[in-house]
Amino acid sequence: MAIPHSLNDKVVLVTGALTAVGQQLSREIASLGAFVSLVDTQADGSGEQLAGSINAHTGRNSAIYLQTDLRQSQDIRLMIEATVLTFGRLDVLVNNAQSITDDMCGEEDVQRISDSIDVNLRAPVVATWVFARYLRQAERRGVVVNVAAMAGLVPGRGREVYGAANAGLIHFTEANRELANEIRVCALAPYYLDGLDQGGRLLPGNRLGKALTLSPEQVVNAVIRCIGDERLRGRTLLMAGGSSYTHTWSGLLARLHMFFIMLWSLVALLFARIFRRPAAAAAAARHAVPEDEAFADGVSSDATPASTTEDGTAKKTS
Repeated sequence: MAIPHSLNDKVVLVTGALTAVGQQLSREIASLGAFVSLVDTQADGSGEQLAGSINAHTGRNSAIYLQTDLRQSQDIRLMIEATVLTFGRLDVLVNNAQSITDDMCGEEDVQRISDSIDVNLRAPVVATWVFARYLRQAERRGVVVNVAAMAGLVPGRGREVYGAANAGLIHFTEANRELANEIRVCALAPYYLDGLDQGGRLLPGNRLGKALTLSPEQVVNAVIRCIGDERLRGRTLLMAGGSSYTHTWSGLLARLHMFFIMLWSLVALLFARIFRRPAAAAAAARHAVPEDEAFADGVSSDATPASTTEDGTAKKTS
């Protein structure tokens, strides 16, 4: 991966910093010379531990941890103010936090709906708004990377609210294309992500799940690309099965890509079952228990046993 020069001595704020992607992303951008504000909800010391680990690795105070409730607008404003106060400025905002739950319409409660929309859509919108106001006042330029999901483009049962929120985030990203002279907004939408339970829970260990799953490293590389690539203005980088698309017709390409992956997986599964059955039958025949001699002579297994009389004649037992 080419190192983007734009990260050196830049200040980056990462929400969802304690997720698998968030941790790896924070470590990577700090190793590339950036200062990092780690934002998450945990108050168990894990955030401070991650910041300390990054600082030890870089040999300077490269990271701070900010416990933040992204459902609260005041907390969002304070996280940006604290970052500017600590590092002197803010150059890049990565909206990585997500709330992922099984939320089948009609089964979830109202609070879960609110939390999903607040974290997946409202929080990045408010954070971008606060960040844009700061940039105008400071007369600086900045970058926003919104980590959405393919669910925002490919509707599916069980992710109605989550998908709707991500669809809104993708729309918000593309609608801000004209702000590129002041703040460049782009997004990426991965499909199944290793480390998040929705992929493993829906498709546990099968070929299709493995074919569509992305590693945290792949997503991290995509985020860094979004930060450094000036061509990505109001665009969404779609990711599925290790491939990415950035064109306006990328939604169709992504659907075709996933269709062929699913078709290949189903064909492979069908062939495996077809050729597995004869092999299983042959193995069963080799290990079959031989019939005893009585059965080999044609005596039925349900024949009634006979007894003998004193003169040696056979008498059938009733």
